[in-house]
Amino acid sequence: MRDALKIRGRFEFRILFFYFATLAFMGVLLFRMVSMQLFEHEQYLLQSERNRINIIPVLPERGQIIDRHGQGLAVNRVAYEIIMIPERVADKDEVLARLAGMLGWDEGRIQSLKRRISRSRPDRPVLLADKLQWKEVAALAARLHHFPGIDVQASSYRYYPYGALTSHLIGYISLATKRDVEQGYLPNAFVGRSGVERAYEARLHGKPGVQREEVDAHGRRVAVLGRTPPQTGETLRLSLDVDLQQVAARALGERTGAVVVLDVHTGEVLVLLSQPGYDTNRFITGLEYSQWNAWLKDPRRPLLNRALQAAYPPASTFKLVSALAGLREHQPLTGGTAYCPGFIELADRKLRCWRKQGHGHVNLHDAIVSSCDVYFYELGDALGMSRIRAEAERWGFGRKTGIDLSPEARGNVPGMNDGSGKGRRTRWYRGVTMITAIGQGALTVTPLQVARFAMALANGGRLYVPKLLADEAPRIEKEVEVDERQLERVRKAMRDVVASPRGTAHHALGNLPWSVAGKTGTAQVVAMRKDRSHRLQDAHRDHAWFMGYAPYEKPKIAFAVFVEHGGHGGSAAAPVAAAVIRALAAREEGS
Repeated sequence: MRDALKIRGRFEFRILFFYFATLAFMGVLLFRMVSMQLFEHEQYLLQSERNRINIIPVLPERGQIIDRHGQGLAVNRVAYEIIMIPERVADKDEVLARLAGMLGWDEGRIQSLKRRISRSRPDRPVLLADKLQWKEVAALAARLHHFPGIDVQASSYRYYPYGALTSHLIGYISLATKRDVEQGYLPNAFVGRSGVERAYEARLHGKPGVQREEVDAHGRRVAVLGRTPPQTGETLRLSLDVDLQQVAARALGERTGAVVVLDVHTGEVLVLLSQPGYDTNRFITGLEYSQWNAWLKDPRRPLLNRALQAAYPPASTFKLVSALAGLREHQPLTGGTAYCPGFIELADRKLRCWRKQGHGHVNLHDAIVSSCDVYFYELGDALGMSRIRAEAERWGFGRKTGIDLSPEARGNVPGMNDGSGKGRRTRWYRGVTMITAIGQGALTVTPLQVARFAMALANGGRLYVPKLLADEAPRIEKEVEVDERQLERVRKAMRDVVASPRGTAHHALGNLPWSVAGKTGTAQVVAMRKDRSHRLQDAHRDHAWFMGYAPYEKPKIAFAVFVEHGGHGGSAAAPVAAAVIRALAAREEGS
């Protein structure tokens, strides 16, 4: 009997425990339900909506770039692209393998896409392929229901109609990197990397839109619920005259060099050519390493923008700066003559003139026209390095021009920094000063700086910031204080460089529809050793310069032509300027 009572008591205890445990569980469940309904309602409602509705960013169309006459320099072409939203794809490796089979992707392409996916946000679209025609994507588009998270979209891609002709000026774009994404770009966006594309990225890029989509449990789109359209980037009209740029390129031919043409009264860039160029279209969907490596190893350095990134000795074009310094300082030599026997003795050495037999007695005008080195050796010696340097600085040498392209070289004016890291030198050997006066030695300038100097000579001393946008107001960096009578002496000498039979550019430009004022230059290139190889001999040839403005009476354009290892400025560089001037004159007569 006692045992039965014990068993009954245990049973009743268990029943009671189970009863209270059930009540406690039901209480917790009821409390949680009330909490979710009353306190967490909005949070779970939003989560539910997100599971049903996806918000997809929509890329804007990039603004186009056109020249001053409306010709397309960077345009958009219609095509199709394939994208993936990673969070909607259960097995990315398997899906990529299937796509590779349909589209002919190799293993390298697949690995590259995997890296791109790994550095992207899972809810943002990742570009798998673009610049595709409909026949390439039709089969996939018909089977998209078998590829959750994959979509085919109509899009556009960047195209550069003139390729290498405008490569250094226009630049190129490429797909956003991890760093770009961290800064707010979408993973499938394209970003300006160089030239105008980079300089005006904010204006060209536009603003993304948003598309709201209803999706099923597998992430497949059921319907488009709404769309906020993206804002297309701004169309930029440049001051560049691409037809004139083509004329300059044809005249330069296969030679390496640069041509810059500026509007004398606004600073507008009409031509900014650097050769050789490179095909900017190769960058759009990812440049092959082999091509990039080939460009890097090319001895002609096609990636270098010689118009503003490379600095060279200005040679005899700098004699105009020395002449202006002499006139400013009222050096007696500028009002007298020097005798040139073909050399000048300096201690135990001779500094030679380019004309071995010499020029005889020459004044300032004659020295500029015939480019007499001995005259300017003596003038430089009388001036000293500090005065030469000061005059060069006045006319914009040794500093950037301020053009909206980067990087831009400053060049080097001796005395500003001697390269030792200890700042300016206070004492200079006479020989160094004398060769600086004729544009040799450590002195270096860019073709853009030389063209701007020519522009300032023509317009009375106004140094404009080179202007790339046609609709932008001109900006004057500074107005050089210069005596008009002194400036006119230099201008007349520049005119006779072309007009006089004794002028170093007479044979190349003596018969043109416009009168031209200019100055030739032949920069010596020091060879480390003599070599019988034809290639090495070419590499050690002098650089050729020609700069100036036209027409002489009422200037419209200023220019600088540089031919790397071209030889004599009058025969190598001046004919390029002549071709540009003929084209401009013919256009003006026909209008």
